[in-house]
Formats: sequence, structure tokens, C-alpha cells
Amino acid sequence: MQVTGSRPWRFLNTGSGNAFFNMAVDEAIARGVEGDTAPPTVRAFGWTPPAVSFGYAQRIDREVDADRCRQRGIHLVRRPSGGRAVLHWNELTYSVTCRTDDPLLGGSIQESYRKISACLVASLRLLGVAARFEPRRNPVSSPRGEGLTSPCFSSTTQYEVTLDDRKIIGSAQRRLGGVLLQHGSLLLGPEHKRLIDLMPDRRQPLKERFRRELDRHTVSLAEAGLPADFNTVARALRGGFEKTLDITLTESTLTPEETADAEHLVETRYGTKSWNLGDGVHQPRIVRRII
Repeated sequence: MQVTGSRPWRFLNTGSGNAFFNMAVDEAIARGVEGDTAPPTVRAFGWTPPAVSFGYAQRIDREVDADRCRQRGIHLVRRPSGGRAVLHWNELTYSVTCRTDDPLLGGSIQESYRKISACLVASLRLLGVAARFEPRRNPVSSPRGEGLTSPCFSSTTQYEVTLDDRKIIGSAQRRLGGVLLQHGSLLLGPEHKRLIDLMPDRRQPLKERFRRELDRHTVSLAEAGLPADFNTVARALRGGFEKTLDITLTESTLTPEETADAEHLVETRYGTKSWNLGDGVHQPRIVRRII
């Protein structure tokens, strides 16, 4: 039953796209939510070809060898949300976009993160996965002084989703104006661990430490003996949000306006070297654009 005062939510399964369009779509949706031309949205998507995404404040050249990524056909993109480096390969990525005062998932960063995690846990349980979310605050190591930042999946923070105390979903949230945008990666297979092979060689001992941490602290559906294809997991994602929030998510597609806005953002931001290979100090702002 829809909460009084909340707009009907929609669900988008946009399938697999390239890194630049994937990130542009989420900002286009956020613009629509900010301008009240789009409803709050839960989205599922994949990545073709594989890509490394970075938090908006990271220095990409410190985290991976860009030439090595190009040689292996792996795209590089800066996210509009925060967090640390993730290799998107054999996963389902979700995003949640709503106003920060939304009655269902709004509130403080901590509060909304907890609410979204509860929906994600319910989604995994529909797949038969005994997931839970981390109740404690754990210190997150980030050895920037050593010239390399630990990968997103190398540690678990409060309210992140785990299976047998190992991280199965990694998430990051950012506020853009009055809009909440949260991304997360649900691991279908172990390919995310190949991020270590893309890191610069100059810090080999640190790379080996990160490799051990990923082996110890992460798990995928396949590694847990619960393989599931993308669309099956997408249906469970929708079901988990519906069950937890007691609503119906209307299955939909991107509007022509959102598609056009996303294509414009690829040309002007997410597909550009200045955005993806810059120093990370420039950040996206929601500015309504007339199409």
C-alpha cells in the first residue's frame, strides 16, 4: 500500500549498457526526480563491456593502469556517487533515486542507507540467500598515503549487505541537490576480484594485500553455490523493494526525454577524458536542461 504523500515508484530493467551511458542514465533520472518530471526509481542494469567505476572524488591514475584497462577492453568511468573503485563484471548493479524527503526511503544518509539495505536483504532472501546487513560501524582502511586506495569490496561498513559475514553487495550514496542517488553492485560471480590485476605495478605488496582482502571479505552468488542469471536477480530486486516497502513498483522504460538527456550527458561529461581522467575535484550538479 502506497504511503500517503509519496509518489508512485517505478522499476527499470535497462539491461546491459556501456559505462558512460549507465552513469549518464542515473544522473538523467536524478534530474527528472529533482524537477518533478520523473517518479522515484529503482533501476537494475549491467555493464558491457566490463568497466571500472570510481567515486567522484578519486584520482583514477592512482587506482588503475589506464593503458592496461584499454588493452583489455575495460572502460573507465567516474561515478556521480562516492565510494571507491569497483570492477563491474558479471554483476547486477542497482540504483535508487528519490527525493531526500521521500516518505519511504528518504531521511538522513544513515537512515536511507539502512532502509535501502533492508530492501536488498529481502531481495536476496527471495533468491534463497541468507543475507543480512552489517549492524556495526567498521573502520575502513584507505591507505592514500601509499599511493593506492583499497577497493570498495575490500571492507564492510555499517548497513552493507553480507552473506556469512562476507560482502555480497557494495554500495555508495550521494546527495545531488534535493535528490538521493545510491548505486550498488550485487555480485553474480567472482570477476570483481580481477580489479587487482588492473592496479599499477608500483605497489605490488599492497596489491597482494588487497587480493587477500577481496578473497577473505567478499562472496558472489556463484561462489555461494547460488548461481542466478541477471533477469532472475532483477525480478528478485523488484520483489524485495515491493515486499519491504509494501508498494507496487510499476515496470517501465526510460522516457524519450531521459534517453536524450543521458545521451547529452555522455557527450558532455561521462564520455569525456576531462571527467573520467581528471583530478576528481569537479562534481556533477543537477541543472535542469531543456531538451
